[in-house]
Amino acid sequence: MPKIDVEISPLAFSRVIDWTSTNTEREVGGYLIGIVDNEKVKIIDTTYAVKSSTPTHVAIDEMAQFLIVKEIEKRDGKETIVGFWHTHPGMGLFLSGTDIATQKIYQALLPEAVAMEDFKAQFFRVDKNDKSQEINFGVLTNPNELLELLTDFVQDEENVENIVTNSVQKLSIHVKDSMELLAEEKLVSKSDFESANKFWKKELANVRADVEEMQKVIVTKEELNDLQMKQLESASIQKRMNFVLIFISTLSLILVSMVLILSFLP
Repeated sequence: MPKIDVEISPLAFSRVIDWTSTNTEREVGGYLIGIVDNEKVKIIDTTYAVKSSTPTHVAIDEMAQFLIVKEIEKRDGKETIVGFWHTHPGMGLFLSGTDIATQKIYQALLPEAVAMEDFKAQFFRVDKNDKSQEINFGVLTNPNELLELLTDFVQDEENVENIVTNSVQKLSIHVKDSMELLAEEKLVSKSDFESANKFWKKELANVRADVEEMQKVIVTKEELNDLQMKQLESASIQKRMNFVLIFISTLSLILVSMVLILSFLP
């Protein structure tokens, strides 16, 4: 079995499938986002970043690259841009002279960087002789690893319920749809698809159950404000009580002193 140098998640693959299937008359492209783990590139997500394009040329938006890097830094994530993807509609899978020059820049910054051609699909690197070399790849289908990698994309959500309803649910549905597309393209087996589908359904049910339990003890913003107001009122009452006690104690001392003084008078 040939060594797999690149693994791409169904989520990332499905995005490329969507963008390329709706742009069949012109070149399109974007960035590959992922991590390098033991010299293996794991692509977690992909972005669409077209500045301008024609049937034979595409210009990638450099500002999008800047925004991606900034967003990753803000999240303090471990991902990075691991390469780029683009299409050659109707012309096959290959790296043009311009593509090779671009890929050399990526590899100068990250030696493991790759170029992805279309969703059909093929990955390339450039060798020392400036020739493109095909890289073996696979689709990441291990459910546990998929969940671990995709979790980074919802970690910065503040509201737990939003994570479940807006992120986890969408991811599970998206991965299910992606696996179906990849199964149709015969890039994943039926057993891999069924395994991942069962896993996502189970994990979604578990997360929902956890949220229901957490909601029983989570204090809402209004409840927190009420609690803080009550604490302030209690502190204010306690201060007044302390003042009264001090006043009474002082008055008592004065009275005792007067009694003592009067008792010594002839």
